[in-house]
Amino acid sequence: MMELKVSQIAEAVGGKLIGNPDRIIHGVSTDTRTIEAGDLFVALRGEKFDGHDFLSDLVGKDVAVVTEKEYPGLEQIVVKDTLKALGRLAAYWKSRVDPKYTVGVTGSVGKTTTKELIAGVLNKKYKTHFTSGNRNNHIGVPITLIRIEEGTEAVVVEMGMSARGEIEYLTEMTRPNVAVITNIGTAHMEILGSREAICEAKLEILKGMEKGSTIILDGDEPLLRSAWASDVLKDYKVVFVGFGADNDLYPLDIYKGQTSLSFDAISAERELRVTVPAVGDHFIKDALFAVAVGEACGVDDEGIRQGLMAYAPTGLRQKVYDANGVHVIADCYNASPESMSAALKVLGSAKGGRRVAVLGDMLELGCVAESAHRRVGKECVENGVDRLFTYGKVSYHILLGARDAGMEKEAASNAIDRDLIAQQIRDYIKPGDTILFKASRRMKLEEIIELVGLS
Repeated sequence: MMELKVSQIAEAVGGKLIGNPDRIIHGVSTDTRTIEAGDLFVALRGEKFDGHDFLSDLVGKDVAVVTEKEYPGLEQIVVKDTLKALGRLAAYWKSRVDPKYTVGVTGSVGKTTTKELIAGVLNKKYKTHFTSGNRNNHIGVPITLIRIEEGTEAVVVEMGMSARGEIEYLTEMTRPNVAVITNIGTAHMEILGSREAICEAKLEILKGMEKGSTIILDGDEPLLRSAWASDVLKDYKVVFVGFGADNDLYPLDIYKGQTSLSFDAISAERELRVTVPAVGDHFIKDALFAVAVGEACGVDDEGIRQGLMAYAPTGLRQKVYDANGVHVIADCYNASPESMSAALKVLGSAKGGRRVAVLGDMLELGCVAESAHRRVGKECVENGVDRLFTYGKVSYHILLGARDAGMEKEAASNAIDRDLIAQQIRDYIKPGDTILFKASRRMKLEEIIELVGLS
């Protein structure tokens, strides 16, 4: 738990202190509804809210606040920008705890899964703190750092982005000495315009790292190989992870079970047999990243094995379970062309019964949206989908792509009404089927799962 005098915080964030300099702060909150005695409330301004509007709720409570304007009746630190102050406080507290290893994880797809696997591995040797859920933005990352407990030896921080400069801001706050870039996809094409620009934005993670630090990259991605061939990575220890044997770490002898994956992780240092309690080829590479981080941080073979075996999916990410005799793959947190492809391969590997796909819009794809959705439709056919339900206006192109690839007209339908598609799915499915639900988060497919009766 944090324990700082409010005067120390004021100095760290460069603010004007009004009140008792010896007040002790034990935690930080950005929500007056969850604030506790001894906390510091940071009044953030957002698109839909302004924390300053709720300062009156805190008068008379045992708290202090960080604000951009003086407010009577409160102990406060006045700053020009509360968001920047939050970041400065996070960086200050993290530097005070000074963990031995700080791992930054970014990439277009697989960040959260990779972060969870890495944390599981590191936790077998070190007291480890890691990002909760997907709190990987300009608010979530500083809150993660502020919640580091004293005595923590390893920290794993997930870093997300949608535009240039965002990873740079997060990495300069976090200061990782190990970094992972899981891949370069097409998410955020609408803003960044090209995969090359996305790659450059992900490589901003280097700006918070000292020379000689370790960066672990997707070695199957040509753009990252090109960065390595240039001068961008010359001052860092680079480890390539991927399926090809030209990588520094790669898998052999892969066994795919009903609920788990096993493979040999091959590197110059070791040949390690590991098992991950998950299905889908994409988990193999995510696990390899965790093995590579474990190696970089001195975790022994048994610690790596046990750490990977401890993995469990979080939130709305790929959950595999049975409901009413139907095998359900619920992957409702997010979607990109790359993650759609991976999920369809999992569905295609289902044995027995019919394969059913419920796919919604993939968002923020810009000018490639139509072609990307049509390509997903083609992959539905390639993976043996028996019945396709698409949900949303853009996902209609998944249906068109599937029909272009040979899917019968009656085997695919599109709906933009939640209740209608739920009824259509209920009327179709039967025990023995395997059904995949996947779309971008804003499509809220978990609500359709509940309506269908498969939650």
